[in-house]
Amino acid sequence: MAPRRWTRFVAVAGLLTLTILALPAPAAATTRATPDDAGRQLAERYAPVVKLQVDASRCDEGEQFQPTDVEAVLGNQQVALRGPWRPPDLVRTQPEAKDISLGFPGHFLDFPGDPLRPGCGYAEWSADINAAFPATVYAHLASDPKFPDKLSLEYWFFYVFNDYNNTHEGDWESIQLIFDAPDPAAALAQEPIAVGYSQHGGAERALWGDKKLEVVDGTHPVVYPAAGSHANKYGQRLYLGRGSEGLGCDDTTRPKAGMTPRVAYVPLATTDYVAAYPWLGFEGRWGERQRSFFDGPTGPNMKESWVTPIQDAEVTWRDDSTTVPAGSILGPSSTTVFCAAVATGSNLLRETLDRLWLLILLLVAGVALVWFAASRTRWSDADPLPARKKRAWGQAVVSSARLFLGRPGTFAGFVLVFVVLSLVTVTLAGLQADRRDAPADLGAPTQNPAGFWLSVVALVTTILTLVAYVSMMAALTRTLDQLDRGQSVTTGDALRHVISLWRPLARVALQYYVVLAALTFFVATIPVAIYYAVSRAFAIPIVVAEGCSGSEALKRSRRLVQGRWWRTAVPLVIVVGLGVAAGPIAGIILLLATDLSASLINLVSSLLFAVAMPLAALAVAYLYFDRAVAVRQETPPAGPAATPTGPGRGDAQGSERPAVL
Repeated sequence: MAPRRWTRFVAVAGLLTLTILALPAPAAATTRATPDDAGRQLAERYAPVVKLQVDASRCDEGEQFQPTDVEAVLGNQQVALRGPWRPPDLVRTQPEAKDISLGFPGHFLDFPGDPLRPGCGYAEWSADINAAFPATVYAHLASDPKFPDKLSLEYWFFYVFNDYNNTHEGDWESIQLIFDAPDPAAALAQEPIAVGYSQHGGAERALWGDKKLEVVDGTHPVVYPAAGSHANKYGQRLYLGRGSEGLGCDDTTRPKAGMTPRVAYVPLATTDYVAAYPWLGFEGRWGERQRSFFDGPTGPNMKESWVTPIQDAEVTWRDDSTTVPAGSILGPSSTTVFCAAVATGSNLLRETLDRLWLLILLLVAGVALVWFAASRTRWSDADPLPARKKRAWGQAVVSSARLFLGRPGTFAGFVLVFVVLSLVTVTLAGLQADRRDAPADLGAPTQNPAGFWLSVVALVTTILTLVAYVSMMAALTRTLDQLDRGQSVTTGDALRHVISLWRPLARVALQYYVVLAALTFFVATIPVAIYYAVSRAFAIPIVVAEGCSGSEALKRSRRLVQGRWWRTAVPLVIVVGLGVAAGPIAGIILLLATDLSASLINLVSSLLFAVAMPLAALAVAYLYFDRAVAVRQETPPAGPAATPTGPGRGDAQGSERPAVL
């Protein structure tokens, strides 16, 4: 190409380039990102990872529900909208989101089932409707008029049923992140400053970066919904509720692998989010109306955190949750008994809530039973000695307490020995708990060392537990027997005597507990187990006080109880029950009435148990002497051919007398 033509071509190309650059940009390129665009990005960035609890083959165990897309419920043929009248009138069947957008205060959505007697219906329905919809959380951004420089990002979870102590249809839970930023765009440039996990009537706070807050990939907080209640927790523990934490125990100890639900972003403006999700205009309840705390909940738009999130956090958030102490303690744990008692009480209340007459009948029957038991015994004239005389069970209890208080040095030694033996058992039980999570096959110990040692520890723990109780019962019977004879006795003397009787005592304990274990293995033979337990309950005192062999002591106990089984069973249940329950009852009172730590309360409960059980064992010894004296008085005098026995044998009188029975 000629130089002149080349120069002309370059000039034209440059002119065209300048012309193109001077043209205005397309209109789309000048559109600025909206706050909702930044909000969606923020919601996706911090989407939570949810670790539900493992489900189980039984619908009343584990976790049967998951965060549900509201669209799976609305429009469902088994859902109805009902009014606030009594009885509640049907407003609409199969309501859709647009049908409830106008508010309807006082109304409620009625799901298929009875929340007071849920059975497996709700679990099966949840599985059916969730099969066609992904697990979903709803992300809502809000500022607070009192804190304009802070921003709240709240993720809402909806479950179709709350399978906790207060069973109810519908369950809304949330986690909330707070940013030190006035808008979503500014929040994208920083990390949250605090996080709150909803838990029943309150929430638990964590600072971003706290050890208890687990985060995946730097931005996704991990949440552990408790089995049934869906209270959001920070870790795998058994949590104790006694206030805003709920009443009862939340379990997150068996989580599944984490899941990341679909994030449904809720637009910032009210008109926009009601247009996108019409159901957010609903002011009624997401579940059947019921009395008390069995009522269905209101939706997210009715919560304080929806419009004033920072103010609500300042009022309802706390710094931690109470956990049930790990490991074992001496005697029944107050926290464990508390969990079971609340669950049992809730079940009873749920079953009788719509049958008030039944609840009243049960309460009257309970009061009448306590009054009858207390009025059918005697509490006065309860001198500790002589031991060998007839006593009512009330006198046996008072005699035990008086003897214990009158000789604190002697019986403090027994309490100490009992504590030491039990602490050894507790230590081994703790080792067993530490290894429980290791993969184990208890049926093939040679192929699995962890399972083999777990079995060994469990066996040793069981044996030591029996040794502790049998030794205490035998030593206290020996002490009472010697005091009744007017002889001095020390803790060491009593224990040495018990050791000398290890063969018959071991025979009694082995047969007694093996037979009970076999009989309680089948439901049909449990009544037989109860009969056996009462009729052989005096075998250990008989070995010590009468010097019988193990087999003869078991037979002798049966003869003492024969014809008076009920009169023996009721005092034994009361006496032993008081001994076992004293510590846990005191612990439950402390749990409800104080802010003491659960570990300290369990310690107090253990100390009370260590004192109460020797008292109960003394009372059982008194009941044995009562029966021995009663049988002797009811038996005709022995003939001249009777063979006398040595001191401490025969009729439990402790002198050279013919053997009785």
